[in-house]
Amino acid sequence: MRTERTIRKCPVRMKFVCPRTWQDLRPTASADVRHCAHCKQDVYYCRTDEETLRHARAGHCIAREEPHPGELPRLVIGTPDESSAPTPEQEQARAWSRREDGIADALNNGLLEGDRDCPQCGYPVPGYRKTCYVCAFELGRG
Repeated sequence: MRTERTIRKCPVRMKFVCPRTWQDLRPTASADVRHCAHCKQDVYYCRTDEETLRHARAGHCIAREEPHPGELPRLVIGTPDESSAPTPEQEQARAWSRREDGIADALNNGLLEGDRDCPQCGYPVPGYRKTCYVCAFELGRG
């Protein structure tokens, strides 16, 4: 499956995804850290949720992989002549993409307004949310 490394929590942005890619950043001595010349910050590549949470809570810029848009199922509007059911790979990419969107929401909203962590996945959840952005665990309102 093709992937893209996206950059999140860049201090230059305000609630939008950083337009740079991992490949745009200058390599450093560590394979998992690159430097952004635009915002003058190191960006940490996170492979796990634990790494993501640790760096996000420390206020670091982070990069995570997510499915390449070409791997997602094609949306059909109208009445197609033949069924275009998504492949198992496309369904997997769609589920992965939804989870990554949830992680981005948790990092953008939960770290700022979160007063509790999800007991299932560990990501922050704002008190006004009934369910976790990432895993949809139902916490109730805080």
